[in-house]
Amino acid sequence: MLKTRKATKTTSKPKKHIPALERVITYQEKVHLMVIEVLREESGRELAATARFNEQEFDWEKHNTQFRNDYLNTPLKELVNYARKLYGLNNLDEIRDRRAAHKAARSKRMEGLNGLSNNSDDWIDDDFEQDEDDEDLEVED
Repeated sequence: MLKTRKATKTTSKPKKHIPALERVITYQEKVHLMVIEVLREESGRELAATARFNEQEFDWEKHNTQFRNDYLNTPLKELVNYARKLYGLNNLDEIRDRRAAHKAARSKRMEGLNGLSNNSDDWIDDDFEQDEDDEDLEVED
């Protein structure tokens, strides 16, 4: 019994072109997301420290996802009130400054990690070269 496949045409509809500026979120939405991200980072640091103190694990990925889901639709005014009450950030300028500090700290950590990995390769090479030199030495019993 010989079966033949029926050829099916895959017709995809051409994607509708949407101009770039229509795909970008508004300034108000960007501010809203910035406040959410500051609160997410601040609460995560606090909860991670508490977990560490209690010798528990803290799952940043789970926190990040859940926080964004919990607060994505929270009005900006309410988020700013949380920032003021919980972290002493009294206005959007202070929240922006905190966001900049978070980004700077993250960049510094990443540079440190990249520097460690680059330097550790150098250390490995140095150790290997040192071991080659040591082979020429005779050890007396």
